[in-house]
Amino acid sequence: MEIDVPEGSTIRNVIDRIIELKGEEARRLILDGTRVSGNLILMLNRRDVDTLDGEETRVDEGDTVTMLPHVQGG
Repeated sequence: MEIDVPEGSTIRNVIDRIIELKGEEARRLILDGTRVSGNLILMLNRRDVDTLDGEETRVDEGDTVTMLPHVQGG
């Protein structure tokens, strides 16, 4: 999915825009209350945003944001 966000946007702004475009089902999948679900890994250009500035990581033109489910098992 390709979306546009204003210059200076963050990962959180991208999440908010996805929810705005895709609705309540997206909100339930992405958020747990007001925070990003612990069942998701968020990546910016193949780097976990938790190793950057988390949801406040800045997103620049041409960046790729990826949301992956945690895979668990044994």
